[in-house]
Amino acid sequence: MLLLIGLLALNVAISWWNCYAVGVSWKDVMAMGNWFDKTILWSGVIQSVVGFSMPILLVLAYGAVAVLTSGQPPYLTLEEGRQFMDGIFSLWYLAVIFPVLGSGLAIWAHSLRAAYQRRDFASIATAGWNTYAQISNTLNAYQHVGGAFNSVGQLFSGVLSSKDSGKAKLAFLALIIVVLALVAGVIITFTLVRHYMSTSQSRLEEYGETLSRKRGYA
Repeated sequence: MLLLIGLLALNVAISWWNCYAVGVSWKDVMAMGNWFDKTILWSGVIQSVVGFSMPILLVLAYGAVAVLTSGQPPYLTLEEGRQFMDGIFSLWYLAVIFPVLGSGLAIWAHSLRAAYQRRDFASIATAGWNTYAQISNTLNAYQHVGGAFNSVGQLFSGVLSSKDSGKAKLAFLALIIVVLALVAGVIITFTLVRHYMSTSQSRLEEYGETLSRKRGYA
């Protein structure tokens, strides 16, 4: 449990840092950046959304399972609750893994370029971490995507059957939980990006102020 809490805290911290990095560079990149720079910017946004949605998903999923398995009589047995939880996590995983891999690939390429250009400890360490993260995410996807599809298939099997309305309700609840977690991640991410964007000064703005002072306008 402590390890899980630590991993979640690390994800949130990295996501927050991504929002800061995206926010302070947003104006300049959108005004002067090329397509690759803009891809990196949006990749940071995607990574932040996923990072923030993870703890929210855990809270919603555990809360739903706790309610469904603790009633009198319980709506689900403990084993059914575990399967329902697996279905929720698998559905979220399938929704985010391919955007994570795509955005991670762009960030990895950018970090390699930065390490080659700067050749300092920070840039090399960042490139090393991004290399590890990209390889780890790719291997995990290769190993777990098939199982995730099976779990989601089991969750949604019988949804179209009128004879199993209870299973259809569970599948719909799982879909709502995943959507709520992702939407919350989007809201948190763009709130932080807009905050740091509004409190930072772009290079264009700095240049404009410098030019105004030289001309005696300020």
